[in-house]
Amino acid sequence: MSFVYPRSYVGIIGGGHSSWQLANAAHKLGFLVNMLLSDPHDLAARAADRVLVGSCNDVNLLRQLADASQVVIYTNEEVSVNAINEAQIADKMPQGTELLTITQDRYLEKAFLEDHNIIIPPYAMVVSLADIRGVIDSIGYPSIVKPIQKGLANQSHYLLEKPEDLDRLENHLPDGSYILESWVPGAKEYTIMVGKDQDQKVQTFPILETVYRNGDFHSALAHQKNEPELMTEIQRVANEIAKDIHYQGLMSISFFETQAGLLFVKGIYSGTNEAADLYEAVSGFSQYEIQLRAICDWPVPDLYLRQEGALIALATSVEPQVFAEIQRRVNWRFTFWPLIQATEHHQPTLGEAVVVASDYQGLLELLSGTELW
Repeated sequence: MSFVYPRSYVGIIGGGHSSWQLANAAHKLGFLVNMLLSDPHDLAARAADRVLVGSCNDVNLLRQLADASQVVIYTNEEVSVNAINEAQIADKMPQGTELLTITQDRYLEKAFLEDHNIIIPPYAMVVSLADIRGVIDSIGYPSIVKPIQKGLANQSHYLLEKPEDLDRLENHLPDGSYILESWVPGAKEYTIMVGKDQDQKVQTFPILETVYRNGDFHSALAHQKNEPELMTEIQRVANEIAKDIHYQGLMSISFFETQAGLLFVKGIYSGTNEAADLYEAVSGFSQYEIQLRAICDWPVPDLYLRQEGALIALATSVEPQVFAEIQRRVNWRFTFWPLIQATEHHQPTLGEAVVVASDYQGLLELLSGTELW
């Protein structure tokens, strides 16, 4: 793929918040945006110049999107590799399908990591409650049951903290294939973005400390207080993973650090992550712009932390507290998303708050005294 000029059309497969943000970033770089969306009322449609409506795995629609675009980008694991191959649009997709093949299948992802001697939590593939009962003693409690296929709508995860929880799965586990893996309580989580350009040069970006509550993204920290040895090991492992996957653009790798100091890889994800806007606040470039630069063969800058920062996802459940904080937090930058309908499996956030400071202590002072943090 050669240099993509401003005023060219960028095609985006799939909707949601990431596609909306990516389209907004594309416009800032001078691109026009085509989108293939299953729902014409999707949030991302608000940022598109043209919209095709239908399944992201409709071969004819994928061809139409590619024909109308200089370059095509996927933003999540919902699009099928088989559909991409059948549509014969690989020449318009610098990201390729190798990364997507690995990231959308949890079993293939874990097999890839094991083949590269990357440490991951104990796991087993299961297809029934009987399978779970047969291997749970070797995996141990607590553990978590996840569908093998990532990116599926309405998918649920099941946390097993004690033997009695197995009984609760009776008649509640849909047919399908699952990964049962050890859950690491009390662990710190870290995320690193890894980019590759057209020449497959690997580039790592500042590491974020991330926090999840009840399975949902809550906040992220970008600071230089972390142990240098740990950061070096995260970068080493990330480089080891990235060098053997042929792709162009960004991927995200998340890690667990246990209370005993052990480091596990939690997962590999294509594209940007939930803390994308924190990058812009602390380094000057958003993940979405970096993704576009890498895929469109623009030069990608080396990023470093210019200041310390935190990002807080603003949950709808704490809306009164959010509005109260707006009135008292002069140094917090609030951003609110267009309203999205909640579903059984997805509770949208109101938006996010980003806080920056010149040093870690100053950051903690700006974050003090709030229920949101």
